[in-house]
Amino acid sequence: MMEGRRIELAVNTDFAGESTQLEKIRDTLEKIARAGFTHIHWCHEWDREYLYSTYEMRQIREWMDAYGLRSKALHATKGSVKNVSVWEGHYRKDYTSNWEYNRRAGVELIENRVDLAKVLGAGEIVLHLYVPYLTIQRQPEVKEEFYTCVYRSLDELMPYCLEKKVRICIENLFDMPGEYMLEAWDRLFARYPKEFLGLCYDTGHANMVWRKEAPEILAQYGERLYAVHIHDNNGTMDSHWIPGDGSIQWEAVMETISKSAYEGPLLLELVCGDQDVDQYLRRAYQAGCELEELF
Repeated sequence: MMEGRRIELAVNTDFAGESTQLEKIRDTLEKIARAGFTHIHWCHEWDREYLYSTYEMRQIREWMDAYGLRSKALHATKGSVKNVSVWEGHYRKDYTSNWEYNRRAGVELIENRVDLAKVLGAGEIVLHLYVPYLTIQRQPEVKEEFYTCVYRSLDELMPYCLEKKVRICIENLFDMPGEYMLEAWDRLFARYPKEFLGLCYDTGHANMVWRKEAPEILAQYGERLYAVHIHDNNGTMDSHWIPGDGSIQWEAVMETISKSAYEGPLLLELVCGDQDVDQYLRRAYQAGCELEELF
């Protein structure tokens, strides 16, 4: 590390929860900058069907500029809350839906996040793909119908993303057995170019599903790794702890990330359990700096 160089690190904007009060959103950005972070991972409304106005996008960017913050990725949303393990019923703005208008509404929702990423200066959005494995186990023929809907949505999104220069990164999840996630990546990466589609390595989710084998498994997809969600846990719950507070072996994780296509800065995705938010952010920033040394 060069003497005097400020270490670039990102943190999620909803680390202390979300608020619809604009003053609180603005104050959160100020706190993030004051703690030393250089980048944000916009995670507000990462779930459900909220659509951002272009004026809201401009407001967020102006706040970022005022506090000297840049954007590293943005969390998109899959649409409505639903049981993600089954493919039953229909829920609003679902890009995996087999109801055509609903699927298109899901695509429109993701395009809205692409627009937001473009305004904030982010090069990628992170997206959840939930494979309905319980339904597939009962009805194997459903698998191809499900993926047909997913392909149709991604086919429509690809030219939009390429034009905006915003990549979609599919995040590894803990809501399904690991083999379903790997099959999804294998299918999608064989079909779509890396300029459009990559993966997000969520260290906490990987620790819950693959434990110590996680870095080795993720290394197989290193050329597609363009986004990270860095946080810790004990392997049983999605705790979003500060790195070092759980059981993850960070040397192996950082080795995998450093050998991948990921260029940085490192991005922490945390949940604050402390009353003193400023102190929490300072501790998180210090933990991130220690990981940066390994990276």
